[in-house]
Amino acid sequence: MKRALRTALIAGGILAGGLVTLTVGVVAALPVIADHIPLELSRVVMSDGRRQVEMQGMVHVAKPDFYSAIARHIAQRRQEGWLVFYEEVRPDDSSNPAGVADVLRRLGADWNPDSKQHPYEMMASLLGDGLVLQDNRALIGPPGPDARNVDVTLSQLLAALPPDDPDEADPETIDLAQLRDEYGQLPGWVQRRVQAAIRIMLATTASGSMVREALPPALTTLREDKVVAAIKAEPDRNILILYGQVHIGHIQTMLKDADARWRTVSSKAIQAF
Repeated sequence: MKRALRTALIAGGILAGGLVTLTVGVVAALPVIADHIPLELSRVVMSDGRRQVEMQGMVHVAKPDFYSAIARHIAQRRQEGWLVFYEEVRPDDSSNPAGVADVLRRLGADWNPDSKQHPYEMMASLLGDGLVLQDNRALIGPPGPDARNVDVTLSQLLAALPPDDPDEADPETIDLAQLRDEYGQLPGWVQRRVQAAIRIMLATTASGSMVREALPPALTTLREDKVVAAIKAEPDRNILILYGQVHIGHIQTMLKDADARWRTVSSKAIQAF
C-alpha cells in the first residue's frame, strides 16, 4: 500500500509539475496503454489427487461486474458442496477501535478512523471511475459451516507488525484524505493519466514478488499459514479460496512444499478492471 500511494504522489507530481521527465507523447498515451494492460487476477485450481482447491485472487476495489461474476461463481461452488474460505481481517474484543488506523500508520499512511470512507474506498478514484469496495457479506453471505473467514484478527495483526522505531520521532507518512483532496483538484486530463499510471503499475506488479517483499510478514506469511493449515484440516473437501492476489502464488508454493502430490490443474486470468 505504501509503495502504491507513493507512486500516486510521484505520478501526480510529475504530471502536474509540467511533465518534466516524460515526453508529452508517452503521457498522452497512458490511458490507451492502461486499457491494453488490464488488472488481471488469477483463478488457479490445484489438486492432491483426492480433492480440488480453487484459489481466486481478489482486489479490494474493482468494477461491479467483477464482483457480480465472483458472487455467481461462489454460489455455484456452494451448490456443488464446496467449502469457501475467505480473507477478512476482523476486529475482535481485544482490538482498539482505532486499530485499523494504527495498522495503516505503521505502513506509512494516515487515516482518520472517524472518516466516513473506508481507506480503500477513499483511494478508489486514483484507480479509475465506477469502482466499488469489496463486500464479503454481499459476495458470500454470513459466515457459516461452509463459508469461513480464514484470516487473522485485528489484534493479532497489530501484535505481529514490527513495533514503532523509538529512534524515529516523526515517521514519514502519507495523509490519505489530503492525497484524495489534492488528486480531486487536478485537471481531469491529469487525473486520467494518474489513474492510468497507477493501473499500469498495479497490473504489472500485482502477482510479482516485489509487492509481497515490500510488505511485513504479518500481512503475508502469517495469514498464508492460516490458509494452508485450514486446507490441511479439511482433507476430504473441495475448497474455494478468496484471497488477495498477492497471496495466491505463495499459497501454491506452500501447498506443494508440504505435499508433493499437489499440482496445478488449471489457471486462468479474470479481469478486475
